[in-house]
Order: sequence, then structure tokens, then C-alpha cells
Amino acid sequence: MTVVYHEQLPESYLLILAPGRADEPEVALAHWLNCARSSGKPAVWVDCGMLNSLSDEAAQLLWDSHYRLQEKHAQLVLVHVPERVRKELLERELGPAPCIVPTLLDAARQTHWSDWNMVA
Repeated sequence: MTVVYHEQLPESYLLILAPGRADEPEVALAHWLNCARSSGKPAVWVDCGMLNSLSDEAAQLLWDSHYRLQEKHAQLVLVHVPERVRKELLERELGPAPCIVPTLLDAARQTHWSDWNMVA
């Protein structure tokens, strides 16, 4: 898997993923997920729109990031997730799933709603 774009936004850290070579370890994904988790942002948005499938290692990295972010009262939000990728991720489900939304606008709404929910 390749991280083709990453940016710190005001309320989140955005990663956009693209398919990589099947025989490569997910070193780049692990690195950028770690950077995103360490950013202090209340949400990490991962755009999966260019993916056709998800390796076992990538799925595990996403689940690990989801749990680590929850420990920091932050959230992982997956965006533009193709149905096959969604199934591959949820097959490995070990608890409550990360938030999955159709668009970046929905991710922004989810993050904003969560911020208000934490204040209330």
C-alpha cells in the first residue's frame, strides 16, 4: 500500500491510500499512521477510494490505529471505502469498528459532531 498524500488539517490528519506492490511490507502505511496518531488531532481520516483490496497487514495496522486513537479519545475515520475493502477489514473485526463514511464531508461532520459530543 502506498500513501499518496498526507496533510495535517485543522481538525484531522488526512491520509490518501493507493495500491502498492503486493509483495511489499506495509512500512509506509505504518509510518504515516504513526505520524497521524502522534499529531494530536482529534481524528485521522484515511481515504481508501483508490484501493481494490486490503492486505492482512494493512487491515491489522488500521485496527491497531483505531484502538490506539480511541485510547487518546480520538477516532479513525475511513472514507470512500469500496465494498470489498470494507468486507476485508470487517472480517478481522475484534471489537467496535472504526467509523466508515462515504465522503470527506461526512468525515468532517463526524469529527465535528464528536467534538461537540465530547463537550456536552
